[in-house]
Amino acid sequence: MTTWGHTNRYLRHADSLAQTEIVEAGSSGLLKQDATWTLRRGLADSSCYSFESVNYPGRFLRHADSRVRTATDDGSALFRQDATFCARPGLGGSGVTFESINIPGSYLRHFASAVHIAAGSGAGDSYDRPQTLTADATWSVAAPWAP
Repeated sequence: MTTWGHTNRYLRHADSLAQTEIVEAGSSGLLKQDATWTLRRGLADSSCYSFESVNYPGRFLRHADSRVRTATDDGSALFRQDATFCARPGLGGSGVTFESINIPGSYLRHFASAVHIAAGSGAGDSYDRPQTLTADATWSVAAPWAP
């Protein structure tokens, strides 16, 4: 997935944290795998989605303390909710925005390459600032980098 204005930066994981990074044809195989996700039916709601890592099957994107990371399903209701995002029309007018199922009004958002869930209710230079929320929370689903 890429976001508006950053069409060469893809959602990836590194050291269990979600971030965006430039991925190109000449990028390493590991980076391409880290930037490839399998969209699954949502763990907490089958009408929504959960993102499973291609190169670490069984590890899903989930939010914890507003930071998005990968983790193994511990079987808890909280994990399933933290790892479920509902697709909404893109806040930026195109693409798709992924809303947290258990924190309505909070969306997957990149900020300074890190990925958080945010509602745009913060201030200053924080990941939750309202400036650019619509662009930073609007994603385009792209072809996978790795099988």
